[in-house]
Amino acid sequence: MTGRAASSGWRDLDATARAMARATEGLEESAGPPAVAPDELAAAQEALLLVTAAGNKLARQLDLLANRYSGAGLVQPSEVQVALDQAAAAAEDLGNCTKVAAQAIEDERGPRDDEPTAGPGPQRTGEQDER
Repeated sequence: MTGRAASSGWRDLDATARAMARATEGLEESAGPPAVAPDELAAAQEALLLVTAAGNKLARQLDLLANRYSGAGLVQPSEVQVALDQAAAAAEDLGNCTKVAAQAIEDERGPRDDEPTAGPGPQRTGEQDER
């Protein structure tokens, strides 16, 4: 791995970590008594979606760094590569969990007046198999 590529990867990672720190500030503000006002729920959901995006970006960046630290032809991966792979998996899990939490808030909020209501689901045709 070249020094320039590693340096750039670590700088990108640092920028994402700072963005994630800013995103989690919104979650900290939402901590405390359960949010019941629509604007509080919307703020909590937005903070979760920001953490989701940052977690997904962080996972991609950690994967790229892990690949840079992989040794071609080595029987076992380096400790750095393993640690970066594990961190990438944890970041991906974080993104997935915060996405589910944001969706749960959306589901709990229910339909809003400014959104069209969903019509009936897909209609079955005689050609589809019964299970």
